[in-house]
Amino acid sequence: MTDDQDVFTPHSSNQDAIIFSDAELTIVATGTQFGKSIAGALWLKRQCILNQAKNDCFLMLAPSYKIMQQSMIPYAIHYLRDLAEYQKSDALFKLHTGGTIYCRTGTDPDSVVGIPRTRAYWLDEAGKATLYFWENIKARAASVGAKGLLTTSPYSRNWLYKDFIKPKLAGRLPDITLIRAASWENPYHTLHDPAAREKMRSSMDVRRFDMLFGGEWGKMAGLVYDCWSDEENVIEAHSLPQGTRYYGGIDWGFTDPFVLLIRAITPDGKHYGVSEFYKTGLTVSDMIQIAKQKKQVFGVSLFYADPSQPGHIEEFNRSGLSCLPADNDIRRGIDLHYELIKTRAYKEFAGACPHSSDERESYHYPEPEDLRPDQNAKEIGPVDQTNHAMDASRYLTIMTYRTNKKLSPSSPEDRQAPQTVEQRLAMLKRLRSRSKHTENFS
Repeated sequence: MTDDQDVFTPHSSNQDAIIFSDAELTIVATGTQFGKSIAGALWLKRQCILNQAKNDCFLMLAPSYKIMQQSMIPYAIHYLRDLAEYQKSDALFKLHTGGTIYCRTGTDPDSVVGIPRTRAYWLDEAGKATLYFWENIKARAASVGAKGLLTTSPYSRNWLYKDFIKPKLAGRLPDITLIRAASWENPYHTLHDPAAREKMRSSMDVRRFDMLFGGEWGKMAGLVYDCWSDEENVIEAHSLPQGTRYYGGIDWGFTDPFVLLIRAITPDGKHYGVSEFYKTGLTVSDMIQIAKQKKQVFGVSLFYADPSQPGHIEEFNRSGLSCLPADNDIRRGIDLHYELIKTRAYKEFAGACPHSSDERESYHYPEPEDLRPDQNAKEIGPVDQTNHAMDASRYLTIMTYRTNKKLSPSSPEDRQAPQTVEQRLAMLKRLRSRSKHTENFS
């Protein structure tokens, strides 16, 4: 840059540390309007300068197209203009060295699949990204050891908090750089004035203020399952008693993920989440294959599915999979599942349902200011976003909870299903060679 007005001066040591971080993974958690997106664009520019092979690729990522357009693209166009040209129709920046920066969003979480030689990636507002999107990003980064930058404000205690923020604060993950900053560290922010900061803090819920402006991680406000406790609702995988029955809950998807959850219900009425499948882009034939594998491993007696796809349900039944449309009463399903969780009658095997865990931490009711005027007089439902595993859980609960049925093996197939964790793991190894899809179960 030759024009004096284009020379960027970091407003704080933290913003400088973001731009010049050379860590394998840098996580930036700040209050809003700290200046993390500007720093992210300049960090990415450094990576482009350091990697100039003509086939080098870079990723600029966001949870949604709106976030990409509002906070990332404008800064990237400005700060990369001497290195690259933005091609809006292809959603990429073409570097003068021959490399490419691909702009991708979590709206299509598989959009990063197939991009080669990824040297660096920047994911903005990572706290809003799904675990599924993050897993795909990691797969791209692993091929040549790409460096990563995650910038975000705190939103929920999802995968980012559980897998990175919490263990880092506890003194683990030494190879990861964590940079935390409050909004008021930016001297151009209105809250830089202590009096204005105190006035704002006194007018808000303190927890929300600390998350929004202080960069502190707390529980998202308005969580549907606010009674969930990792300490009380998560349990190590173990063998379940004779007479345990297994059911499948299905939420259909193609652009959205297809979700299949396996619920174990013991004779004394305890519910366990023991397995999960979560993937986009599957045909009905693919879904049937996955369901058959689950049935073989667990001895699933019945699948309960989203009733919106009667054709899919019929295909399952024609393929020998007993499948029924679930009751889709959202309010009743949530109330029953809430009761199961709060009474600790529902537990999940540790690590068995990671996408369910991730969705649960952001499954929330809308903020009052987000409601339209006529909604105040109606029963308010959860925000209809990233709730696919939550729907499958609701189908299972509403169809199996408090049925007062004695649960015991009712067929030779039920009796022959492997009953121990070790037996199921051994069967999974045999079945994995038949499918390329990711399996998560205990």
